[in-house]
Amino acid sequence: MAEASSPRLTRASHVWTVLAAAACLLPLLLQLPAHVSAGIAIVAIAVGGSSWTYRPPGWMRLLLSLSLLGIVLATFGFSFGRDTGCALLAAMLALKPVELPTVRDARSLLGFALFAPFATFLLDQGALSLLLGLAGALLVLAAMTRLAEQDVGDGGGIGRARTATG
Repeated sequence: MAEASSPRLTRASHVWTVLAAAACLLPLLLQLPAHVSAGIAIVAIAVGGSSWTYRPPGWMRLLLSLSLLGIVLATFGFSFGRDTGCALLAAMLALKPVELPTVRDARSLLGFALFAPFATFLLDQGALSLLLGLAGALLVLAAMTRLAEQDVGDGGGIGRARTATG
């Protein structure tokens, strides 16, 4: 029901959302084992790139999710810990753009994406992680601003919408 009241995502807002989520995912991928990062990155690019025009059927989304889950768990020896959790977070974030038709869904993806830079700091506290995490967070803020403007329905900006309403 709540999804029906949320406006559909415009193409520009969709691009901002996917790019901001990718920017948040990048520092985390740099800390994971190379083959896991490569697989997750390929899925993220495929899902993010096609999410505007194509929504795969449920069985395909389930198969992709289970495949990524299996690859991540097998890589870490089916043990659960910090590294496995961070890799699973990256995999889930890579798949999330498949559910992106409305502004509400975009806000959900962006909020979820902010966990990736924080998870990066569990693995590495270096300067590159900090800079990439900061860049991702700033892009999320920019994308959230864009979504707020779209939600208000005023293409000119939030400030004008507020003065018009009160």
